[in-house]
Amino acid sequence: MILPSYQLNSPKPFHVGRTLVILTAALCVLMGSGCSWLDKREGQSLSFCQECIKNSFASQKEGDIETAQQYLDAAIQAQPENAEVLWNLAELSIQQDNNEKAATELQKYIDLRPTDPQGYLRLAQLYYLQNQYTLADKFVQEALRRVPDNIDALMLSARLARKQGDQHQASTNYYHVLQIIPGQTEASLELSELLISQKEPSRATPMLRALARKSISTPEIARTHLNLGIAYGQMNRWEDAIARLETAHQLTSDPPSRDQYRLAYAHWKSGTSVQALRYLIDIADQGRWTPRAEALYSTITETVPNYGYPDRLTTVEYQSQEKQTVSLLSETSAEPLLIDQLINPVSPLAPVNIIPPEWDQISDSE
Repeated sequence: MILPSYQLNSPKPFHVGRTLVILTAALCVLMGSGCSWLDKREGQSLSFCQECIKNSFASQKEGDIETAQQYLDAAIQAQPENAEVLWNLAELSIQQDNNEKAATELQKYIDLRPTDPQGYLRLAQLYYLQNQYTLADKFVQEALRRVPDNIDALMLSARLARKQGDQHQASTNYYHVLQIIPGQTEASLELSELLISQKEPSRATPMLRALARKSISTPEIARTHLNLGIAYGQMNRWEDAIARLETAHQLTSDPPSRDQYRLAYAHWKSGTSVQALRYLIDIADQGRWTPRAEALYSTITETVPNYGYPDRLTTVEYQSQEKQTVSLLSETSAEPLLIDQLINPVSPLAPVNIIPPEWDQISDSE
């Protein structure tokens, strides 16, 4: 029996619908498996990057910077927008003194993680080390905008303010740190040094005395006593200054000549000129003799400074307060000349100020 034409075509909608269902299901399966494959590939890349970072760090510890760089280069090729890899690349670039490359890598890190204050802070530190203070200040303020109580950012902001001559802002930042962590060592030291530079020793000494009672590292305790000694010198408390400066001197393996000279000057001010001469002789023995040391030596010994006769002043001896002799060997005759014969000073140099800069222009009544 022949079916009506409409019946011949009637199954078509059913078959078409079933085909669509099958195709849709297959597409979903394919899409699902495709997403899983992409996720799997992404996970493998991430695992690869983490392994590269680990191996790079191990190579750095062994001093193999070239291999460390190769690991990170491979990682960034696998995942060009991996923030962790970019951070490590920047750190490695800094180690290699490639600051321009490090800045570019840190900027990319910031673009990927704009809410992370550490990226802004690290870039600010990098610019600070390059003496690019305007850029450093820009990025450290971005870090503080995100975390206002970030200690490292506040300390860097204070140092930048000092570099730029804004002592008030520097003080504000130091006090902010001390509000967060009372007695914080670095903030206390730097704030005290700022106060000393402003000739405000009475404000610096309390925090320095508190630091001196704390258990801190040897360099920090030496720096504390040094600053206390300078502060006491500004207050004309020379015996206290000497005690603190001596302690700092003993705690420092190779004290610079300016610290030795400061001790010599403090001893002279306190009336112990023999000790002052001892420190001046130490400076000479170390080959660190300066016009200021020569001027103080001449002041103590009441002799003529040797500015005009380099390497020719050989002996100084006292016979009495009224009569002094000094042997100046002539380049031609090697005959000694008496001080009385030195009518015109040979040196065209102006008189040297023997006062250390931090103790200059202080009142005896302080």
